[in-house]
Amino acid sequence: MLDRALLHQEQRTLFGWKLKLRGKLNARSIRNFPMQGNGSEMLRLACIKCVNAGIQVSAPVHDALLVLAPLSEFKDVVSETQRLMEDASEILLPGFRVRTDKKEFEYPQRFEDPRGVKMWQTVQRLLSGQGLDIQTRQDLKAELRHFDGL
Repeated sequence: MLDRALLHQEQRTLFGWKLKLRGKLNARSIRNFPMQGNGSEMLRLACIKCVNAGIQVSAPVHDALLVLAPLSEFKDVVSETQRLMEDASEILLPGFRVRTDKKEFEYPQRFEDPRGVKMWQTVQRLLSGQGLDIQTRQDLKAELRHFDGL
């Protein structure tokens, strides 16, 4: 797979999305592309299936879907979303269904990633008109430099 990618200077997902290989090449990234690229294909397909089924998809979140539903329908919508995600996986991986898990949130709870807590607090402070102190500005600049390097 690595040799083929280097020979053709590109990689493709099962549905045809391309990664052109130019400049300095990283063998680990080239080997990782089929997993990440086809995982994103699976999520796109799951989003399409959910929307076509009438499920309100609020957002994809890395390898998951954030869906909304009235409390009276919530359990059924979550189960159907999981089924559709697993169906999407079987289209890309014939004969194999990727299992899913779930995290449920009921208002006023919300999804919260520990890596984003500081940014969420900063946004809330800015929205409330409190502004940022110097230390928070320096921390944010350092954090943004970290993301630029990824």
